[in-house]
Amino acid sequence: MADNDELEQKHISDLLNAFMDKDYDKVRLLCSLIGLRDPKVPLQRISIYNDTVLHMAAHSKRKDLVFDLLNMIPEDRNHQLSDIKNTEGNTLLHEVATSNDMKDAAVELLKRNPDLTIVSNNSGEKPIFCAARCGQTEMFELLAKEMKLEERNPEESKAHLQRNDGTTVLHVSIATECFELPLFIDKNYPYLIEQRDQSSMTALQHLACNPTAFRRREIQTRQGFIGLLNKSKIEVQGVIGELFSDIYETFFSVTIKAMTGYKSLLEPVKLLVEKDTSWDTNINSQAMSLGESNKDPEIEEYSSKLSWEKKEGQNSQESSTNKDKKSNESALFLATMSNIQEIVKEVLYSQPQTLKHTNKEGMNILHVAILYRHIDIFDMVIKHEVLSKRLSSATDDEGNSVLHMVSRKRKSQASEKMQSPTLQLRDELLLFEKVKSASKNLVTNPLNNHNKTAEELFAAANELLHQDAKEWLMRTTENCTILSVFIATVAFAAVYTVPGGPNQDTGIPILRSKPFFLVFILADVISLALALSSVGIFLSILTSSFPLQDFKIYLFKKLILGIICLVLSVSMMAVAFGTTIVLMMSHNQENVFWSVVAFLPVPIFFLSYSPLRSAVLRPCRKWFKSIFVKFFAIVVILILLFQLFLFLIGYLVFKGFCWTVEKACSFKRHLCWNICGISSLPESDTGFSEPSASPLDQV
Repeated sequence: MADNDELEQKHISDLLNAFMDKDYDKVRLLCSLIGLRDPKVPLQRISIYNDTVLHMAAHSKRKDLVFDLLNMIPEDRNHQLSDIKNTEGNTLLHEVATSNDMKDAAVELLKRNPDLTIVSNNSGEKPIFCAARCGQTEMFELLAKEMKLEERNPEESKAHLQRNDGTTVLHVSIATECFELPLFIDKNYPYLIEQRDQSSMTALQHLACNPTAFRRREIQTRQGFIGLLNKSKIEVQGVIGELFSDIYETFFSVTIKAMTGYKSLLEPVKLLVEKDTSWDTNINSQAMSLGESNKDPEIEEYSSKLSWEKKEGQNSQESSTNKDKKSNESALFLATMSNIQEIVKEVLYSQPQTLKHTNKEGMNILHVAILYRHIDIFDMVIKHEVLSKRLSSATDDEGNSVLHMVSRKRKSQASEKMQSPTLQLRDELLLFEKVKSASKNLVTNPLNNHNKTAEELFAAANELLHQDAKEWLMRTTENCTILSVFIATVAFAAVYTVPGGPNQDTGIPILRSKPFFLVFILADVISLALALSSVGIFLSILTSSFPLQDFKIYLFKKLILGIICLVLSVSMMAVAFGTTIVLMMSHNQENVFWSVVAFLPVPIFFLSYSPLRSAVLRPCRKWFKSIFVKFFAIVVILILLFQLFLFLIGYLVFKGFCWTVEKACSFKRHLCWNICGISSLPESDTGFSEPSASPLDQV
């Protein structure tokens, strides 16, 4: 007896090791050998989770192995397939349902035991739920057809399409971001759209909390190019052809796949929005809990009038759970918080009446959009004049208008955007100006319940940010001033130490006749001039009084101009360095090599410049764009004028050529008459009676 137990344990260990090594031929061999003695070997438990050999084969997605193992089971044992479960309560069909590639195995299992479709695991999940959880659309459709769910009434179907905690297949399919399956579920089982899970959230509310799903197209395209750059195993032969093939497959396949996935996402969004009732439920719950305050945990706000009198500009955090916050918000507000414009746009056209809905704090969609700094949604709503007038004039429970909301911000906002205090303050000022312009003449009451205007509230809320921005700007300006003075010093000293040195007798530079010597002088002079200009600009910033409104445009224009001068000054110094190397090595035969190496610091400087450049110089893009457009227009006009001038010259040359040919022919005829002895010619034949003017004179 002990020998049999040891032999059985050895067989179990060998089978488990074969699965771990993915040696499925060995699994077949072991099962065949053991099956001679025990025909139930495919149902033998071999793992600590009570998985049978069939469970392991199904989990390994080996369809052929599953068929071979099923053929080893006697027909009188098929009824046991629904009773054999692992520790999680999963049957063989639960494991098979997790992959579309196992459809044939699922069909074979259902032929042997049709009751497998209605068996639940420990969480109350049936095999069709496992297919939805893994995003397997084809397997889901197969099991739904076998279960004949469309022929059953909604209440009976719900029992098969949800688990014990109330989560439906629609909830879990949205979580997997396989949006072909939610579209199928929306069309065939529309009664699941308004179903709520254990968090009291509908499927649309869950989708409105997942902004990454709507950004998959950009992420996938970006990953495709990164994958192409990381490729290292390309054969030398035919490398160009393979490279273009990889580019084509990577770009076009990823783009088509991403566009298809994005399109399949928008279709279920439309169906979910049309039949969503979360906003209606929230209105009813809001009416029942009127007078109660349920604050957002991520929002800092001024809690009471006493706190305003003691310390203005300080925010207080109300305590509530994140789950309550999400379940009590409608899908429209959740989409606005997550900056999902697709859902907001669909709500705007399908259910425009929901835009008038307010949350428990009395805020409408414009309040929330400004609070979470999602200006794209604010612009989308404000374009509709009829809706924007009512929404812009509305106030929340504390009397705050949309302009007051600029002063409120989420607690995690600063951590999400790693910006300097100066950039944050500039963004806040620009946002305040934008909202003020959009809500002009629409704010009925300029004071909130704390008797604060929007301007006073903004100044108080950003007092600390104003001080931090002032200190940051002073530190940055001081550092840039030191660097500018250093560059000016080096550029000034470079004039007295020109490449090659001066002639000892005359003092004239020896290399003055070289072409690159003029480039060196110009680069050095420009570097010195730009460095001194940046010093003056930075000193004007340091001597400023730093008023709040100057952080919007005035100080940034100066800082941008100073940094541009500084960057150009360093670039010109790099050019002067390059010309010096070229002049010193001009006698070398490898002149081209030294020319390339000498000017290498210029692109390196631009590529390795700090991220401050992109953050501060971003406003310059509009200026450069306008300048480029004007320059391009001038160039086009000059090209057209030049072409017109060439056409006129060509026309005059052609006319002159024709006039010359005509006179030559007339002279030839006159000469022929003289040779023939005819002394007089008709005036019409000679052509010399009244000479005509040349084409140039005619013009």
